[in-house]
Amino acid sequence: MKKKIIKILNKRYYKPISCLTAYSASVAKILDGRVDMILIGDSLGSTLYNMKNTQGVTLEMMKLHGKIVRKNVSSSVTILDMPYKTYSNKSRALNNAKKLLEFTKVKMLKIEVNYKNLDILKYLSSKNINMIAHIGVTPQSFKDFRKIKIVGKTQKEKKDLITLALKAESAGAKCILLECVSTETAREITRKVKIPTIGIGSSKFCDGQVLVFDDFINTDNNNKMPKFVKNYLNFARIAKKAVKDFDNEVKVGKFPSNKYSYK
Repeated sequence: MKKKIIKILNKRYYKPISCLTAYSASVAKILDGRVDMILIGDSLGSTLYNMKNTQGVTLEMMKLHGKIVRKNVSSSVTILDMPYKTYSNKSRALNNAKKLLEFTKVKMLKIEVNYKNLDILKYLSSKNINMIAHIGVTPQSFKDFRKIKIVGKTQKEKKDLITLALKAESAGAKCILLECVSTETAREITRKVKIPTIGIGSSKFCDGQVLVFDDFINTDNNNKMPKFVKNYLNFARIAKKAVKDFDNEVKVGKFPSNKYSYK
């Protein structure tokens, strides 16, 4: 798996990196070997637990979901988010990182990075932990996702993000995730850093792309997705029809027929 990580993250020979989220065994099995990377993201807070933001996601949640996904992945590289406030200082960050890695056996950890916690990223990287730096829009800093907006549009924001990306690279990040970063800034960051960039809502100019699986298949039949989300399947529509068919067949006595019954 170490060779797999190196191959995927080698920009000189890279093919664009594909990444989707997974929180369960069934989804992990679908994704494994079909995308390069699988992210067990703290987005599970809103996706699975109906939280308003990711700040309520706990270490135990990430451990349990991380373990079940990793157990069902043999080919793709697994990445796990460190949740809110679990890396607020060096000792806490290392202690929690070890807990996550030992329990789940994932290959990489991701933290949301700003100028104030670059030392945390550097410290974890120095302990031979494969780290991904998440910059741009950092959801853990938002209590209300409705207030999230594109960053990197002004010259100051652009300069700050480029500098932060370069500092994250110097701190030992193996990859940078750019969230909701303007096209020009994302392109410039990708051009300047030697490590890959993976974008979510950050243009086609990143070295790879990630989407939340539940958005990707539209489990909520939601017509108000962020602009960057492409629905590759309307699962909610298909599932609702299947549920309605089941209900009708039960009510008219069509299910279970002899085919689905034991003699």
